[in-house]
Amino acid sequence: MTIAMGVALATFVVLGVWLVYKLSRRDQREDALRSLLDGADALERELHDCRVRMQKLQKLLSQLPSDMTRPALAALDPEGQVKDALRDVLAHRLWIQQNGETASMQQLDEALAAISKSRDHLAEQLKRLDEVGNELAAAGAELKAAYSLQANRKSPKPPRKKLNGHTAPDA
Repeated sequence: MTIAMGVALATFVVLGVWLVYKLSRRDQREDALRSLLDGADALERELHDCRVRMQKLQKLLSQLPSDMTRPALAALDPEGQVKDALRDVLAHRLWIQQNGETASMQQLDEALAAISKSRDHLAEQLKRLDEVGNELAAAGAELKAAYSLQANRKSPKPPRKKLNGHTAPDA
């Protein structure tokens, strides 16, 4: 009886270890899928934010002389560029939906790395957009000040008034 109990106990232990392993793997898979979906949501929000920042940059560029900004305005296409990136996020979501349950952990890890890399790259782009926007705003303010100063220099002085046949002193 003791051998049978030993075998039963060993079988029970092996099944317990196997069950814990399977549950652990399932939890890892669920965590990875949740992280993928959360990452896709975050990337989508960041892309919409990017579109808004690009539109603001477009407005700043349109306030500067067109001969200076024409190439930048031509290259800046917030709708097209963000639309393409959002399409990529949608393709990623479809992949998760179609393959998430059957994908290997390596594939899920690679997908997580891809989303993380995209978000990091987008964060760099947003930072650059902000820097360029700040520089353009400053350049625009300097340009307006220079135009205003130039306009003041060119405007003729009002004629001097004569009082009792004498020219009045400048005020």
